[in-house]
Amino acid sequence: MKKSLIFFIILILAQSFSQHVVAQEKYSEGLLWKVSKEGVHVGHVFGTIHINDERVTRIPKVVSDIFNESKGYAIEAFPSSHLWNPYHGWQDIKKRMMLPEGETLEDIAGKELADNVQRIMTNNGVSVDYAQKIKPWAAMFSIATKSTHTGPIIDHKLLDIARIQEKELYQVESPEELLASFYAMPMESQVSLLNDKVKAFPEMSRIMDKMIVAYLKEDLSGMMQASTEFIDKEPAKKVHYNAYIKHAINIRNVVMAHYALKPFRDAIHWLDYYKGQSAGAFISIGALHLEGGKGILSLLENNYGFELERIPVAFN
Repeated sequence: MKKSLIFFIILILAQSFSQHVVAQEKYSEGLLWKVSKEGVHVGHVFGTIHINDERVTRIPKVVSDIFNESKGYAIEAFPSSHLWNPYHGWQDIKKRMMLPEGETLEDIAGKELADNVQRIMTNNGVSVDYAQKIKPWAAMFSIATKSTHTGPIIDHKLLDIARIQEKELYQVESPEELLASFYAMPMESQVSLLNDKVKAFPEMSRIMDKMIVAYLKEDLSGMMQASTEFIDKEPAKKVHYNAYIKHAINIRNVVMAHYALKPFRDAIHWLDYYKGQSAGAFISIGALHLEGGKGILSLLENNYGFELERIPVAFN
């Protein structure tokens, strides 16, 4: 009896691991996915990259055609302007990225790292006061090379078109939920990751280019590898890499997948209103959130019972 129980437990664990591996491989590539529920088409998920490089801001024809037929558009988060954000949550987000009154980045991260952060951020136009008082996680995400391109990212391009087409609008992550995922990141990991980002700063243009190349190939795994290239992969620091993936990606995936249910549910009602015509919701989300067994696509399939079908994207 005991042997049978042990065998049963091992079998269950093996099946669970196998399912995770399949999901990891299944969602290692692909940017555009048709989403259905019990055979009924409810919309599409499109992985984007939040860079305004013209190589990735031109809307591919297959994406444009599907988007134009959709009756709803969900964006990862509305832009910060008063026009778009009905919650006005982004208007004070910079203030909430600051340390409590009386604390400085130097107090938490040390003088050398704080000085390097200040140098990089002030060169990008940030005030000295802000650079001295920014939280480590916020500094990590604020450190970036200046774009040489103009114009909006593709998510915001689609938002402008959606407004003109009078689509129903949604966002799948509020500013409060984004901030909450980073507030919970251990301070030791925040400082370690910030230090890694500063060290890798001279290579950021090359890393961003690697991400763009992987994106144009629809290579989600390649994008993830490039996006985390700045992190020190020494075994002793693995805990910080894991913290980054957990708080920057995985926790937010759960939130976004949950809020994607609303536009997909509405799409079922639109089918009746539009007498069976294609009336799905179109959701644009950063492509890194699609990747792997804990990505949004896997969550939609395994946690919520949606069927997903990949549609190849051809970039000009």
